[in-house]
Amino acid sequence: MAPKASFWREAQFDTMRLSLIKVAARVTEMKTRIKLSLPTSFPYQESLTMLAARTVKPPP
Repeated sequence: MAPKASFWREAQFDTMRLSLIKVAARVTEMKTRIKLSLPTSFPYQESLTMLAARTVKPPP
């Protein structure tokens, strides 16, 4: 799922886990969605947004 010229293409699972999964975020539960508010200084925000968009189809 990573672009051909991406840091993530060659990354080990531990690197991905520490960089993308273990993130301090504010979670807001809504009726039909869950909203994650990432810190403004999060360096991989674009990558996480792209990953979420590719793996989860938004509701109609």
